[in-house]
Amino acid sequence: MAANSAATLGGLVLAVLGALAAVFLSPSSQRTWNAFHFNWMFWSSVAIGMVMFAVALHLTNARWAWSIKRFPLGGVAFLPFAFLLFIPLMLGGKDVFFHHWLPHEINGVMHNPIEGDAVLEAKAGWLNFTFLFVRSLAGMAVLFGLAMWFAYHQLRADVHGLDKAGRRSFAHGWLRGSGTANVRQIAAESQHKALKIGVFTAVAYAIVWGFVGMDVAMLTLPHFYSTMFPVAFFISAFHSGLAMTAIMVVLYRGSLRLQSFITERQFHDLGKLIFAFAVFWMYINWSQYVVIWYGLLPHEQEYFILKFLKFGPLVIAAVLLIFVLPFFGLLPRSVKKVPQILAGFCVLILAGHWLERFLLATPNFWLAEWGTVGIGLPEIAMALAFLGLFVASYTWYMATFPILPSPVTLAAMPTGLVEVEVPNGHVGGVHGGPHGAGPHIAGA
Repeated sequence: MAANSAATLGGLVLAVLGALAAVFLSPSSQRTWNAFHFNWMFWSSVAIGMVMFAVALHLTNARWAWSIKRFPLGGVAFLPFAFLLFIPLMLGGKDVFFHHWLPHEINGVMHNPIEGDAVLEAKAGWLNFTFLFVRSLAGMAVLFGLAMWFAYHQLRADVHGLDKAGRRSFAHGWLRGSGTANVRQIAAESQHKALKIGVFTAVAYAIVWGFVGMDVAMLTLPHFYSTMFPVAFFISAFHSGLAMTAIMVVLYRGSLRLQSFITERQFHDLGKLIFAFAVFWMYINWSQYVVIWYGLLPHEQEYFILKFLKFGPLVIAAVLLIFVLPFFGLLPRSVKKVPQILAGFCVLILAGHWLERFLLATPNFWLAEWGTVGIGLPEIAMALAFLGLFVASYTWYMATFPILPSPVTLAAMPTGLVEVEVPNGHVGGVHGGPHGAGPHIAGA
């Protein structure tokens, strides 16, 4: 508890110092907004990706992950910050991100880039900043609200009785409610409700986070359009969530003495998922690129040309960190079972996704006076600010809520077994009841 409290306070201090450093070290306010922009995309994606991993585990009744499913759920603690930070991000940085299509002055004369441009005129209804801001904010309110509602039902049953152990907080009181209901009944109801909420959350994630990616990244180059872009955006977020989950499991496993509950099996399965989504990430991005390349699509080609010409080494680094190194490094079965090695690859993957978020939009409005490197002290300082905020929210979650499901919650989970009728005689070497027929229990 004390270590978590210190980490929470330290995270908040780092967030403040990092934000101040990003402002004072940046050569211009435009570059500060850019650093804010892509770091918001990365850290918000990590948080919602973690929650969606928890949703996926619940929807698939992944019993192998019973001891780690609360770790990705912790991403929900960062979502309120992601929602609130989106407001100043859009209102303060819109002239930096969307100057390609927003009306602006040139030599004292108001210029509207949409007028006279056939492509932008066709998109004029979509290229409306008020509409962009409202639709993205409303979509995130729905998605984050569903995510928090899902977390509510995941944790609700396990906070009962904590007040008797001296664990009292506003969050516990909110989850417990009146506290008069039967805990077993609460656990059963919450499991069932979380299943329904999880379905809607998964659908909302695919739609909303895809649209958010289009609004905050794709519209920074308004002539560019790709139907694969929103898919790549939310797949990248899910992969980031997997990697961050593995890191947090490794970090907390020893301090919480969970070695008996989190074993090689969990790390091996986590490693397989991380490996699989590294391949899937490469497949999605290659599918987007190759169609534009062989189709010679002029506006779509501009999107890649800006990246390859200005920031080619960063593109290569991102592909190496997200796909190439994890692909070959996580192929051996034994490697995935070693927590420290798996966490090391996850750090590389997260660094790659951070570069990827930088490359999604920054080349579209990078100014020559900002330098040629692309990644400098302002970008790193802003990353540390977001890291501090993420650490503060996540450690608060870890200190506040039970990390292992209680026996009552485990008992409410589906068993994975189904009862079927066995025909007369032998079926697979198993006899039926007294008259040759009867119930047979089989794995679902």
